[in-house]
Amino acid sequence: MSSGGVSAVMSCVLAWLLPGAGHFYLGKRRRAAVFFSVVLATFLLGILNGGHAYLADRQQPLTYLGTLANIAVGPLEFLSRRATYHRLVYALPADENSPEAQVLLTAMRDKVKVVTDEYGTTYLLTAGLMNMLLILDAFDIAVGRKS
Repeated sequence: MSSGGVSAVMSCVLAWLLPGAGHFYLGKRRRAAVFFSVVLATFLLGILNGGHAYLADRQQPLTYLGTLANIAVGPLEFLSRRATYHRLVYALPADENSPEAQVLLTAMRDKVKVVTDEYGTTYLLTAGLMNMLLILDAFDIAVGRKS
């Protein structure tokens, strides 16, 4: 699945690793710069507004979608995890009464107390969702469906 000597898989991996990098790889330099700037600005607005990263919780299935949207922004997402939970963690422990679960829930509650948390969290989710679309766009360009 490639067009003109480029790999569709490589363009997708690069697009996930760094927003815009897939387009840069495909020779779309100006688009790459704009996409990088937009996703980075949206992500930083999320961090600066006290947004929190989602944790997958078996009790709340929609948290899996939020967690996926967070992960879609790529390694940048580690910053939001560190800002929210002070470590890399992606799911609540099965036992919500465990000390680990209580520490994570307290960290999340502390973020939610910030007045701008909802705005910040929305920006973080939006950055991830935009990057998902950019990954798909890079794929379409790489396979020749789009120029």
